[in-house]
Amino acid sequence: MKFIACVAACGLLAGPAHAAVNLVVNGDFEAGDTGFTSDHTYVAPGDSVLYPEGLYTIASNPISVHPYWIDIPDGSDMLIVNGKTGGIEPVVWQQAIDLAPGAYDFSAQAANVCCNASFAGPNAASNLLFQYSFDGVNFADLASIVTAPPGDAGMFYTVNGQIHTDTAQTVTLRVSNGVTAASGNDFALDNIMLTAVPEPQTWGLMIAGFGLAGLALRRGRRIAVA
Repeated sequence: MKFIACVAACGLLAGPAHAAVNLVVNGDFEAGDTGFTSDHTYVAPGDSVLYPEGLYTIASNPISVHPYWIDIPDGSDMLIVNGKTGGIEPVVWQQAIDLAPGAYDFSAQAANVCCNASFAGPNAASNLLFQYSFDGVNFADLASIVTAPPGDAGMFYTVNGQIHTDTAQTVTLRVSNGVTAASGNDFALDNIMLTAVPEPQTWGLMIAGFGLAGLALRRGRRIAVA
C-alpha cells in the first residue's frame, strides 16, 4: 500500500512535465474548418470539389476530393489544398496564439498528394514555409518542406522548430507556399502543434518523482526478500 501511495505522489510531481498541451486550436483539423485563416478558399468536402487551384477542404483522404490525387485511407481529417496560383507565398494556414514568457516547441506534418497513376500531366513541387511573427508583419522561418513529386506522394514529412519569448505576447504562426504553379503543387497539412518547453524546476520535480519511485521499488524488493 505504501508503494502504491508513493507512485501516485510521484505521478503528481512528474505530471506537469508530461502535460504537453497543444496551444494550436484544431491543429489536427478534426473540428473541421475552424480556428485558422487562409488565403485559399474553403469548399465542403465532396467528389472532385478541389477544382480549380486556390481551394482547400478538410477531409480524411485526398482522392475523395480530387480524382488524380493519392489514396491515404487513414481515417483522420487533414487540411487538403490545391495550391494557389499568383501572388507571393500565399498563406495556406494561419493562427494567432497568446504566449507567456518561455520556450515553445513547434511541429507539423505535411504530404504531397499529387498524384496517382491516372495523372499524366506536369507535376510541380510545393515549397511549404513554416513561419512565425510577433508583430504579424515580419515573419521568420521555423522550417520548410520542398516536396519531390511524384515519388513522395502520400508520404508525410515532419518538421520541428522552436520559438522563445522573454515577455507575454501574441505569436502568429503560418504556413505559406513558395510555389504558385498550377499543375501539381497539391498537398495536405496535419498535426500542427505548439507546446511549452518545461521549465528547469519542472524537470527537477519530475526527476525527484522518479527518485522517490526508485526508492519505493528498492524498499519493496527488500520487504519481499525478507
